[in-house]
Amino acid sequence: MSEHRPPAPDPDQGPAPAAAPAPDPADPFPGAPQLRLDPGGHTAMINRTAVDAAGLWLVSGSDDKTVRVWRLAGAGAPPGEGPGTLERTIRVPLGPGDLGKVYAVALSPDGETVAVGGWLGPSGEDFIYLFDRATGTLRQRIRGLPNVVNHLAFDPTGRRLAAVLGGGGLRLYGLATGGGLAGASAA
Repeated sequence: MSEHRPPAPDPDQGPAPAAAPAPDPADPFPGAPQLRLDPGGHTAMINRTAVDAAGLWLVSGSDDKTVRVWRLAGAGAPPGEGPGTLERTIRVPLGPGDLGKVYAVALSPDGETVAVGGWLGPSGEDFIYLFDRATGTLRQRIRGLPNVVNHLAFDPTGRRLAAVLGGGGLRLYGLATGGGLAGASAA
């Protein structure tokens, strides 16, 4: 069996092209675009779902590294779109293996903020992402969690977010107006 090897550089062709820049160690996610096909629903196990207080919206998080926002009620729906319609797909940063798997989702009582947790950071640090439900825009990334996020829950006012971490531990975040982080405590 012959081994395929690239041809040796030709000295008459000039210098070899420059190598790609080294990845930034502060950014754990791949910089190159990754092709992802969207079948219109989850393609792996759904780990968590959450519903807003009015029962209008449902969010689901999956091992397929996506969060899906579903319309449960027909109020305000465009013609032809009723209950059970996929409204949007929110994509978290993803990487090889488990990096990007969504283990926890929460929807604020007013249905405006989607909190997402899971295996969402580099080894030794995990994140919680806060997205705008209506647009899918990232509002904030909460950094510095020492372990994977297994569960998220908003309080009934939507002003606090609890995060349960793998290996034990609970973090409580006070959310400022607009869904931002105001403070945190560890338990």
